[in-house]
Amino acid sequence: MKGYIVWPAYLDKNLSKKGGRKLPKNLALDRPKFDEIKKALDSIGISHEIEKNSRYPKEQGQEERNLGRFIVEKKFSKNEILRKISKEIRKNRGGN
Repeated sequence: MKGYIVWPAYLDKNLSKKGGRKLPKNLALDRPKFDEIKKALDSIGISHEIEKNSRYPKEQGQEERNLGRFIVEKKFSKNEILRKISKEIRKNRGGN
């Protein structure tokens, strides 16, 4: 599948923009988990593939981070997909 790459780091409010975060802090999440992102993509109805053993290039030296990435269909813009994922995870976490 050709599509956008989505790394969990893109949604992590604990990272700086330089460190890989793509969303503004007010929309980003506290340590998003791989399974949460998968569940959100399923709920939103965006087709995706998983590459579980990939490591985000900016996190090569770190051990405690999420391993894996998603390749998502280009149904919306990449930014819009990230916002939808964030909104869905917030809803699943109880709206925080």
